[in-house]
Amino acid sequence: MLPSHAFSIVRLLSLCLVVCVSLQFTSSSVFEDYPKESCDVNLTLRNFRLILSWELKNKSIPLTHYTFWFTIMSKPEDPKALENCTNITEPSCDVTEEWTGPSEIYVPLIVIYRGNSTVSLCEGSVVATDTRVEPPEFEVVGFTDHINVTMKFPPVTPKIFGESIWEMLGYKSLVIREQAGQSIKLHKPTMKSITGNFTYVLRDLLPKTNYCVSVYFEAETLETSIKSPFKCTALQPDQESGMVRFLKFALLF
Repeated sequence: MLPSHAFSIVRLLSLCLVVCVSLQFTSSSVFEDYPKESCDVNLTLRNFRLILSWELKNKSIPLTHYTFWFTIMSKPEDPKALENCTNITEPSCDVTEEWTGPSEIYVPLIVIYRGNSTVSLCEGSVVATDTRVEPPEFEVVGFTDHINVTMKFPPVTPKIFGESIWEMLGYKSLVIREQAGQSIKLHKPTMKSITGNFTYVLRDLLPKTNYCVSVYFEAETLETSIKSPFKCTALQPDQESGMVRFLKFALLF
């Protein structure tokens, strides 16, 4: 018998073959006259919506607009154009309502228009496990001895790939990165089926110190986590934290 890693290689090669054959069939039957362009496609969970974006390798010729089509590999159907992603100028499309199968392989087909006559095609394949998760929107508010980090979640639990968002994110930790100079602390609040805004409090802070906060969902590797830009605040310079007041009181006795 083949060892387990050999079976994995065989499965991977089989999947690649199926993808290539499917793409060739799809593009030749509907878009056979369109020249192909190289592009990178990415699937991102942004503001709890499923967003497919793409980046063209050829940027030398200005483009005017795109039309987004897709098909599902397991279904022998003609490609479908999304009404909300027809004649768009931004290289992205919201596919939340259309892509509902967590085990499906989706084949995006992006028709590229340059001027009145030049048309080309960018194509790829995407699965649910390709999804990268962007952090939620958040605000920081500094007080005399603590900082409130308020993260914005949907008022109702959305479904991604037909499942609750929290089922999809169940294996990912939300990380709040607190940084003051070279000092870094990581906080991992418990997140279960949260709806609406959620506030986490950073305590025991030093006075007259600038604090910066970033949030992100922990990925398999730190490099692949999409981190938010830092938002910074400081305790008021004429105020002291509760910890400092406690230390001063202790020194009197």
